[in-house]
Amino acid sequence: MARRAVILGEFLAPGAGVEPWIYTARAHRLPQLQPADAAEWIEDWAVVPPPSLLTRDAPPNNRLLASADRYGLFDSADAAEAIRTITAGLPEDGVPTLVLFHVWAPMFDDPSLADQLEAASGANAFWQFLGDPDLSHVVWHLDELRAEAPHITNVGFYRGWNLPQGTPEYLLFRGALKRFAHWLRQPKN
Repeated sequence: MARRAVILGEFLAPGAGVEPWIYTARAHRLPQLQPADAAEWIEDWAVVPPPSLLTRDAPPNNRLLASADRYGLFDSADAAEAIRTITAGLPEDGVPTLVLFHVWAPMFDDPSLADQLEAASGANAFWQFLGDPDLSHVVWHLDELRAEAPHITNVGFYRGWNLPQGTPEYLLFRGALKRFAHWLRQPKN
């Protein structure tokens, strides 16, 4: 996910890097991800090393695991709170922001996420959900949400992000950017 996000970020805004976040009950900004430092960043922040059977063979904690308590890494996740926190830090004007929101685990359907997507509908940001959440999750029902609240146009859901390694990346990026590109062409209020 991180490797693909930094490639996509470099294509969209060369030299700007990617501002990664992690969310559990709260959202936490991680150090910036630059293409030149991607391999090291991924080792530090995007990988949970497998547990070892013997203490002497245990890999050293990376920065993510060393921060697990501070971030509540293995606690429940609140996607609505993450959207609220990230939206609060985005500029209201200027260049639109593409937020790649990886849904990494099944989540239960909760109206607070739909409510927060509605609250962020006027933000200068597009929320591109990636992954494969539980079938009852609100992102599986975005078409129904848009029918109920047609002013929510700045959100998309793309399931193809987790395709096998051999898949050409341009196919992944095209699928992830399609709704964002459509949203950019729409007149803004």
